[in-house]
Amino acid sequence: MIRASIVLADLGDILTPSEVQLILGIGRNATYELLASGRLQSVRITPRRLIVTKRALEAFLGLAANIPSAGTP
Repeated sequence: MIRASIVLADLGDILTPSEVQLILGIGRNATYELLASGRLQSVRITPRRLIVTKRALEAFLGLAANIPSAGTP
C-alpha cells in the first residue's frame, strides 16, 4: 500500500472521495459509508460522481470551530 502525505491546506476547495480517503487514512468502503450515512456531507454531481467540500471535511474533523455557520449573523 502506498501512503501519500496530504496537507489539507494544500488542496483545493473541492475534494474527491479518493482524496478524502487518503486524508483520513481509511479504506474506500469506509469512505463511502461516511458519505452515504451523511456523517460527512457530500454533493452528488452526477449519478456516479460525488464531491466533498473542504469546509465539510474540516467540519467533520472538528477544524471548523471558528467558522460561523451560514445562519449566524
